[in-house]
Amino acid sequence: MMEKNNKRQTAKQSYGSQFLKKHSMNRRGDKTIYVRQEYHERLTRIVQIVGGGDIPLYAYLDNILKHHFELFGEDIIKDFDKMNKPLF
Repeated sequence: MMEKNNKRQTAKQSYGSQFLKKHSMNRRGDKTIYVRQEYHERLTRIVQIVGGGDIPLYAYLDNILKHHFELFGEDIIKDFDKMNKPLF
């Protein structure tokens, strides 16, 4: 539990540098996703205020997802493998 708190504290200290950074994607792509209106409003405000409007919303979301998969990748793979049994 202590390790997770330390990770959370580190993330708080460097949130902007971790998630509100320029991105290598040069456009949004052609995929559409839907999020709750309240989340969209929060995300937009974070990008505008904390990020200074220097990063597009799609890049911020991509950074959040990258971090999520880094943190939970092993757990996701374990659960996936449990549900996806080999044919032979």
